[in-house]
Amino acid sequence: MHPDSKVASPRALILIPGSMNYFYNQSGRRIAEALGALGCGIELTTLDACPAEGYDLCVLSNISEILHSGGDFEQRMARIIDIRARCRVMMSLGIDCVSTEWYHRIRDYSARAGADLIADLGLFDQSPFLEPQHRARYRLVFSGLTPSEARVLELLDEDDAGRTIPWAFVGSSTPHRVALIDHLVQTVDPRGFVYMPPPSLCTEKGSPHLNQQQFERVLARTRYQIWCSGHSYFYMETERFRTSLLTGGVPIKIIESRAEIPASVPLDYLMIERAEVAQRLASHTYARLLRRFRDDWRRFPMLHQELARVLGEFGIDAGNAASRAA
Repeated sequence: MHPDSKVASPRALILIPGSMNYFYNQSGRRIAEALGALGCGIELTTLDACPAEGYDLCVLSNISEILHSGGDFEQRMARIIDIRARCRVMMSLGIDCVSTEWYHRIRDYSARAGADLIADLGLFDQSPFLEPQHRARYRLVFSGLTPSEARVLELLDEDDAGRTIPWAFVGSSTPHRVALIDHLVQTVDPRGFVYMPPPSLCTEKGSPHLNQQQFERVLARTRYQIWCSGHSYFYMETERFRTSLLTGGVPIKIIESRAEIPASVPLDYLMIERAEVAQRLASHTYARLLRRFRDDWRRFPMLHQELARVLGEFGIDAGNAASRAA
């Protein structure tokens, strides 16, 4: 018997909001799948249903949404602090631009709860945009694919015959975005799909807005998913790139100037100035961009590899859990 075979696999508690914006529930489920691939025991639940047990790891996806998803704020914070006392490591998860108020709330709430690190489930290292005193707890966890997502990617083909929508734009309505839509209609193709509701929550159930399944059905018939940020800071919206990849299309982010793109970011050829859109999205470029986009993702690390790397730094040997369980 291998000397490590009696060592129990790490146990992970993953807390999701349950209500509020569905994409944080989705991020928690992706983390659960990736940790499961490492052989960890998983408990995925909401704060209200959380069992009073001890864990090697607690993942908060995300702490702001968990705290504001119902009940008294201070009581919910006290419960998270109590959970922290029963876990070896607490990891606070974010999928936000670090220059925004949304990330600042995650940062401040995480510090109050005693979280050991803030894991940025993203595509590039945002630490240069943080003030020096806030860098110690920040870690990039590259948002690579889970095992099930990797299988989806390999089953996709390059036949675009069913992609009858040339481009789709889904995002809350702002004057800047309305102007961009007019530009796309006038210069790219008037047959695009546009969904721009007023800003509001996007819950998994009971929402008047597109849910994830409906959004993906639109993207499965679309060549290009196009969007622009709702703020002035540089950021790569991780979920936009990932959903385009897994529905077989190409993501295009419209930016003000290519000068704002840091030198180290991946997929920079998918970020385009508005004036370039008509030329860059000509029909003959789609197949080439699609192949390049997919090939680049295949070279990126898997999500479970990234989690093993970061957790190892905090003494959780998740990388060997799967081999011990085999």
